[in-house]
Amino acid sequence: MKRKVAGSLFSGGGVGDVGLEWGAGIPVLAAGEIIPSRAALIRKNFPDSRVFEGDINDFKDEYIKYFKKQLNGANPWLLTLSPPCQGMSSNGAGRISAEIKAGKRPREDQRNRLILPGIEILEKLNPDWFILENVKRMENTIIRNEREQPENILDCLSRRLCSSGYVIFANILDFRDYGVPHHRERLITIGCRIPSIADRFKSTGNVFTKVLSPFHAPASHGKISHKAWKTIRDTIGHLPELDAQSKLSDPNDIYHCVPKWNDNQYFWMRHTPEGQTAFENLTCPFCKKRSSDSNATRCACGKPLPRPQVLRDGQESLVRGFKTSYHRMSWDKPASTLTMNSGVISSDMKGHPEQNRVLSLREILLLSTLDNSAWKKTYSFEGVRYGRMSPDESFSKKLVREVIGESIPPLAMMKLVQHIQKLEKEYS
Repeated sequence: MKRKVAGSLFSGGGVGDVGLEWGAGIPVLAAGEIIPSRAALIRKNFPDSRVFEGDINDFKDEYIKYFKKQLNGANPWLLTLSPPCQGMSSNGAGRISAEIKAGKRPREDQRNRLILPGIEILEKLNPDWFILENVKRMENTIIRNEREQPENILDCLSRRLCSSGYVIFANILDFRDYGVPHHRERLITIGCRIPSIADRFKSTGNVFTKVLSPFHAPASHGKISHKAWKTIRDTIGHLPELDAQSKLSDPNDIYHCVPKWNDNQYFWMRHTPEGQTAFENLTCPFCKKRSSDSNATRCACGKPLPRPQVLRDGQESLVRGFKTSYHRMSWDKPASTLTMNSGVISSDMKGHPEQNRVLSLREILLLSTLDNSAWKKTYSFEGVRYGRMSPDESFSKKLVREVIGESIPPLAMMKLVQHIQKLEKEYS
């Protein structure tokens, strides 16, 4: 019987691999990651996995050789890829083509082209399945392909892989529909080259479809399934209270801690109701009168309103930015998307629903599903140095927030993999 193993590329800290190996039971034979701190996390949490650290263009050949040697030339069962998303955009093919013809450097982020060595690895290893995860914008992102011609990423993927027997489907999924207690939309592209499955589920050429593909797990929560989304209250409502000035940490849990707010931030947010933004605070906390001026920074009584504001040229004015900043979440909804800036109150919807603080590290671990009773082990950040750490700190708070913000929730990965396991059992 074929040995079912997986590999991951652009692996981050191996958070997605938690759902793959600890959840779905598929060993991750090797991972690839360019950032040293992330690679160190994979080594710590997956000691049996070979970690290829560095630029994928530099290690791709060794990665391929390692799999072929370990599997005696057989193909792996699954490869997962989560290439960098910061450069994804909707640049038009026409504009890029014109710039190429004019001899100018195309206005594209070179990180977008990292998918090309990923495709090359897929071509050389021919896994039974692959899962490509990225932001929604990838659907419309144009890159210079291996021929230096402008091409949509998904079209490039289809052109190079379908000729070798792959059927590929891409869909935008919101992971809250899979029981993840935060809103996170991603483009999930799944390919299969098992003949009995590929022949049964022929794609129509354009791999992206707004109709859920047979390769994508159906929703287990939300409006479609009629089972309620997991909420913030469900997930973190049991944790001890914290405060961004008077109680920054829980003495019984080193991960239940929050950054300190300055007096202005605390004043603005202390008067912000659940589910609202501090920009909406037009009622004066001193005289209780409400201002009719949407740009007001002070009440008619002369006291400051609890609205985000700065001094510009000696004049008070509202902070410029999105009105989703300085915003409290709602207890009975999933959290907003957990970003790398989850510790910053000026970031998008990062205020605790009730308490005067942002989400703690423990809370984002729970909301991301990295802390979950389904896992056979406990993921650890201890001992990996990153950012500005004091000598007595055993882990980096910055690293925790960044790794969570850049990773696919492991519960979602587990459900995706379990679904393709089910398909294989039914049709192979």
